[in-house]
Amino acid sequence: MAAGVSMLWLFHFAKEEGTIRCENYLNLIVDATDISPEEEYDYIVVGGSTAGCPLAATLSSNYSVLLLERGGLPYEHPDVLSEEKILVDLYEANDRDSPAQPFTSEDGIPSARGRVLGGSSTINVGIYSRADSDFYSRTGIKWDMGAVKKAYEWVEESVVFGTDKLTTWESSVRDALLESNIGPDNGFTLDHVVGAKVTGATFDERGRRHGAVELLNKANPENLRVIVNATVQRLNFSSSESSGFDLLIC
Repeated sequence: MAAGVSMLWLFHFAKEEGTIRCENYLNLIVDATDISPEEEYDYIVVGGSTAGCPLAATLSSNYSVLLLERGGLPYEHPDVLSEEKILVDLYEANDRDSPAQPFTSEDGIPSARGRVLGGSSTINVGIYSRADSDFYSRTGIKWDMGAVKKAYEWVEESVVFGTDKLTTWESSVRDALLESNIGPDNGFTLDHVVGAKVTGATFDERGRRHGAVELLNKANPENLRVIVNATVQRLNFSSSESSGFDLLIC
C-alpha cells in the first residue's frame, strides 16, 4: 500500500452462476510413501503453496513437474474448508501435524503459516485483492501489465468469488466507513483502490473455501505429479544438459 493511503475493505461471498468447481487435481496426488525414488522430472517445485501450485500447473503445460508438499490434503482437516470454522485451525496450530504452523516473524509478531497443500491460502481469512500500482513501481521490474492482468484472471476464474450485494450488517459497516470519510465508495472491485470497496474472497456463498490447490486443476495431468507429506533427503542431478532438471523452492 502506498504511504499515506487509507484502504478499508468489506468482503462478501457469492458463487457465480453457471460456475462449476471440480477437484480433478486429486487424481494427481500421491503420498510420499508410495512414490518411486527413481523417477525423473524436468522441474521439481518444493512447496505446494500460493506460489508453488500455480507455478507447477503452468510449467506442466510443457515440462514434466514434481510438486512436493510437506503437509497433507485439505480434506484431512475439514475445518480449513469451512468459513464458520475459519479460526479453529489457527487456535489449534502446533509444530507437529496441524494444517497451520505457528511461527514468529523477524519483527517479533506471532503468526501462522500453512502446512497443507494450498499453503496459507488454506488457512487464511480468504480476502482477495489485486496489488496496487505502487507495488509494481517499487520492484524495479519492467512489467508486462497485459500479462499481469491475464495472470490475475487465470487465478480469479478458479478461486475468487464476489458480489456487490451486501447483507444488512455489511451495508451498515460500509455506510459507517463512508460517514467517517473513508471514501470514496468504490463498490465491488478486485482492484486496489483508495477508499472503501467490496472485494473478492476465496469462500463461496455456501461458506466453502477454494484455495490455491484448485489451480492444479489447470495443469496438464500427464506432466504433473503431486507428492504430499513429503520431505526431501537427497536430490540426484543429471550431468546431461538435455536431461537435467531445475529445483524451484516456493
